[in-house]
Amino acid sequence: MAKNVAICYNILTKKDSHWENRGSPSKGTFSEVVIVFGIRENMEALNLMEYPYENKSEKYTVKKVSQMESHAELINGRLVITDRTSVAHNNAVAEIAMAFRQFIRDKNGECQVFTENVALYCNELCDDEKNFFLPDVMVVCDKSGIKDDGVHIVPKFVAEVTSNSTKTQDYVEKMAIYSKIGVQEYWIVDLQRKMIVMYLKDNDFIPEIGVNSLSSPIPVYSYPGLKIDLSNIEV
Repeated sequence: MAKNVAICYNILTKKDSHWENRGSPSKGTFSEVVIVFGIRENMEALNLMEYPYENKSEKYTVKKVSQMESHAELINGRLVITDRTSVAHNNAVAEIAMAFRQFIRDKNGECQVFTENVALYCNELCDDEKNFFLPDVMVVCDKSGIKDDGVHIVPKFVAEVTSNSTKTQDYVEKMAIYSKIGVQEYWIVDLQRKMIVMYLKDNDFIPEIGVNSLSSPIPVYSYPGLKIDLSNIEV
């Protein structure tokens, strides 16, 4: 899957504020799915009109970024700081986390649920010093990888609540890393489109699109029996 993601980077480039097609991906690649999903028909969907703060000139390390007090991430070597999120974003994160915690508690499970400001040390999981994330929601089942400073083991489930300012990060950059480190299930909660795009390890991280509307409860495949209802989230 990582090979297909790399193809996506080569095909879609930004030049003079316009996206251009650099070639035709082979049938069935993630690149092709992304293009169908909307990059070519609706560039605004993935174009970052209002970036979180990004510093591309200075070289940052995971150690340096992890010591910052702000909501700071290292994404492909870039420092990305998100200062504020919307009420809808916070409500969605809370609903997902609460549903998981209740389900795990009812099943006497031992997995733990973390939100937003708990770090995921991706650099340790894929031999890559360029990525350090603060996932909106992650579920971790191996306690040996849970330390006071964050998570040092692969989460079973990750969700990112995307926005106009983070779509490229969530749909492309973070997706590639979550696939690479072996996350079983990754959700992109797209409140503007009122849908969830789902990626499953067992399905080679090919996105499940168009079947997960927020108007009804969404099943969590890595936790059979759990459904998460975000239909009451107002954008």
